[in-house]
Amino acid sequence: MNLFTIEVAGKAVLVFPEADRSTAEILAQEEIGPDLMEFAVAGEPLWDGETPLAVRAANPAETAQWTESLADVSRLDGGAEPPDPDSYAVFLIDVDDEEET
Repeated sequence: MNLFTIEVAGKAVLVFPEADRSTAEILAQEEIGPDLMEFAVAGEPLWDGETPLAVRAANPAETAQWTESLADVSRLDGGAEPPDPDSYAVFLIDVDDEEET
């Protein structure tokens, strides 16, 4: 499993796992991108649906953030089944709470 980062307008926003870069790019455009339009940062949409999304290999700091988040969620889940690492994604930015949007 490889980790990839999605950038919106040059800003790293999300880390997710995928087998290879071409599959990650398809997933970003067809699945993750539309979901990004549902999130906001400081009251502004995270993605406008038009700005090109860039996909690149996650750097070591982004990889560490993804790994730490997965471990935290697995520990805090109160005995529930831990998340599937193959489909676990982590925001690299603070998104607004649903009540704020």
